Amino acid sequence: MTSYYESYIGTSENERNEMIQELGFEKIEDLFSDIPSNLILDDLLDIPGPYSEQELGRLFAKIASKNLDPKQTVALLGGGIRQQYIPAAIEELMRRGELYTSYTPYQPEISQGLLQLIYEYQSMVAELLEMDVVNASMYDWGSALGEALLIMHRITHRKILIIAEPISPKRLAVARVYVQNQEIDLEIIPHNNGKVDINKLIEMFEKEIIKPKKEQMYAGIYFEVPSFYGTLSDYPGKLIELIHQSNSLVTVGIDAISLGMLASPGEYDADIVVGEGQILGNSISSGGPLLGILATKYNRKWIREVPGRLIGATTEIDSDVPAYCITLQTREQHIRREKAASNICTNQSITAVNAAIYLAMLGKDGIQELAQSLTDKAHYLGEELGKLDNVSSPLYEPYFSEFVIKIDRISHEDLDKKCLEKSIIPEIKVAGEGTIRLISLSEIQSKRDLDQFILMLKDVVSLK
Repeated sequence: MTSYYESYIGTSENERNEMIQELGFEKIEDLFSDIPSNLILDDLLDIPGPYSEQELGRLFAKIASKNLDPKQTVALLGGGIRQQYIPAAIEELMRRGELYTSYTPYQPEISQGLLQLIYEYQSMVAELLEMDVVNASMYDWGSALGEALLIMHRITHRKILIIAEPISPKRLAVARVYVQNQEIDLEIIPHNNGKVDINKLIEMFEKEIIKPKKEQMYAGIYFEVPSFYGTLSDYPGKLIELIHQSNSLVTVGIDAISLGMLASPGEYDADIVVGEGQILGNSISSGGPLLGILATKYNRKWIREVPGRLIGATTEIDSDVPAYCITLQTREQHIRREKAASNICTNQSITAVNAAIYLAMLGKDGIQELAQSLTDKAHYLGEELGKLDNVSSPLYEPYFSEFVIKIDRISHEDLDKKCLEKSIIPEIKVAGEGTIRLISLSEIQSKRDLDQFILMLKDVVSLK
């Protein structure tokens, strides 16, 4: 009779002992000898119970009740991912089985519906960015940035990549991991009063273009519009012109909604564009799944370097009936491993489909109205906070829908406590001396919510 234990493990204790001996070990723990001893538990975990299913359900519900529900709070978190309003029609459509179960099309010829949806996603994002090619999606903004850096390195065969601050520390950390074993050097250019230092970068590339081509060092540059601090720098047209004269490439990180007001990266001749698609109708979902946007100009050589997959449209043989296919798959599961552009093994199909529905529902006018609404709220809040004593707001200008403030006479810890007491999820901490925060606005916050935050902060900073 099979024991309860063996029904899950699939091998008996005798069989496991035989395998361990065959490997030349005495006990199963020898297989994990590379784990430091201080990380190995000597005793069993002190887990309460046992509980029945009903008792366990009540226990988990009690623990979960300690969490703040974002729908019942004022959330000021941003930096690439933010809470937003998701129309009920999107949630209803995404409940349909053929959409909710969307996954990597391993048999593309019988996945025409899913391929069409991904193609529509690619097409709408390409139009929004004014770029030629958009891939079927990446994991998130960070992974899209990492892949973009590798693309610039492979195309130019140069080893120095420039990243211009401000940039999210988390995205920068992911970028470092992507390039650390690729013989690539990252050169970080500090920000200038909260903005990308366009003048400094222009000086660098003016020196670069006078060198012979074989002595030019820079593979490319990455900067964000708006930046991680929400700031808008000078128009980068001259900088990008110089970068191209030096035979280098430009990758720009974008807030997709901001393009309802700001110039598109295609307009100022960016080569590669990355960003986070969570803000295109996807819920925050406890941190995921997210949606990495990656787009490029059209160039046959460049497209071969794009990771993941591209969906294309054609027609059936001897017919005008539309048909969809995977035009390009540069992942290691489909071609020789050493020839793969990336080891990314899927795309974020369900979040890409969700984003496509969201973009279709908003349309051009909707995105423009949303972008205007966000910037109006952000500037109202930024200006009102600036009227408070001991608050510097906004710390940097100009800005879109996110801005940085500095608060005197209170620590980060005390500010967090006061915010949570008022059901306000506090802002992201920004590195620097004192209490510096990044505030992000979304369409969910009302004027009443913003005024509540202003009053709360006014009380906090007035305390002796």
